[in-house]
Amino acid sequence: MTTEKTSAKQVMEKAIGVANVSDSVDRHNIDGLAPQVVVTPSNVDDLAAVMSSAHEQSMAVAPWGGGTRMDLGNPISRLDVVADLTRINNMVQHDAADLTVTVEAGITLSDLQRTLAAQDQFLAMDVAMPDNATIGGILASGASGPLKWHYGSPRDLAIGMKVVQADGRIVKSGGQVVKNVSGYDMARLHIGSIGTLGIIAEVSFKLTPMPRQESTILVAFDSVLSCYGAAMSIFNSDVMPLSLTAFDANANQFGEFTSASGSAFLAIRLGGRPRTLARFMKETLKLCHQKSPLSVEQVDSVGMGDLWRNLTDFGWSEDAYPEAMARVSVLPSKAVDVASQLGEAQGLEFSVVSQPGYGTSQVCWFGDGSPAAISTVLSNASEVVGKLGGHMIIERCPTEAKANIDMWGDAGDTVKIMRSLKEQYDPKGIINPGRFMGRI
Repeated sequence: MTTEKTSAKQVMEKAIGVANVSDSVDRHNIDGLAPQVVVTPSNVDDLAAVMSSAHEQSMAVAPWGGGTRMDLGNPISRLDVVADLTRINNMVQHDAADLTVTVEAGITLSDLQRTLAAQDQFLAMDVAMPDNATIGGILASGASGPLKWHYGSPRDLAIGMKVVQADGRIVKSGGQVVKNVSGYDMARLHIGSIGTLGIIAEVSFKLTPMPRQESTILVAFDSVLSCYGAAMSIFNSDVMPLSLTAFDANANQFGEFTSASGSAFLAIRLGGRPRTLARFMKETLKLCHQKSPLSVEQVDSVGMGDLWRNLTDFGWSEDAYPEAMARVSVLPSKAVDVASQLGEAQGLEFSVVSQPGYGTSQVCWFGDGSPAAISTVLSNASEVVGKLGGHMIIERCPTEAKANIDMWGDAGDTVKIMRSLKEQYDPKGIINPGRFMGRI
């Protein structure tokens, strides 16, 4: 780590020019630790020059996209340079006929979707705060949204990747076509690893045609069991929703999703050709009515967009900002147990927005708990999730609370594999040091 404040600035100015380096760092703190400089490379070669120079000087670097998920991870152990990637944001290639696109990592999801919509296509990925969230940040953080139920995870959509390694080398894996040569897919290593093995610079995706028509049904229930019972009935039926999301009354209070009354709610997003959609609608309504709902509403087109945007943004937007938040993954049949067994504790109010179709829940605790109290709540929750056979990643909590817990939970033997990979691809430990599982 450099010892003088100006040294990192001098090194980076030499690497990519004075105009691309700033010592105004207040907006780029990570867990209260400020970098010496913020660099804004304008292309992949600039980013490579940044990493080559940082590697030579053993300076710690943290990549930064839209900044929406910088709370994720254990406290960074040292920090010299933040690499702001938002200027590396071009669409490299869009082959509409082959349903593929290649983009640079700094492009936001919203900007990409607007461009693709002109060809009636979209990237089947919906994450929180898409106006700010960048493609690189989405992949690095392992983020996903309700559409994962139908289309798969971002890991399933990426078919190629260009990565800048810790020493500045630019490496490629996969390609720009859906069918690639078989072999070890290095791109998948970088998805969900918050840049610990290299910085994502460019990605190729397979695309999806927009559904011909869509409709959303919102159902209110008097109990969590009835709500998740309806969700599992749909899960086990011939209906194929685009999204299937359950949320409790506390989440509805904080997120203001619906004015309907109930203890639990189920939002079902359906799409397809007119006759297919009509059949899905009929079967879905039948299955929901079997669970004696309090109310059933077909959401209009305007309200549908707002509902799914607000559900996806829950826990991330400033309107409803929790003290602590976790991503819980269990078997779909166990999602109801997450909603019913985790609860309020230490004076913190509990709420959950769940994706029963693939077993992931966004769990939030609201209130003014002390760091010690929050650590206790999160540790107890992780224990409950472990007994359910699942895994919990803490996505946000006070920095002081992070000292007592590993934000990634118990990763078992995976940590040994990641340590070995870290030693191979970043032997000096300069990219996001300490932030990944096992404080790698």
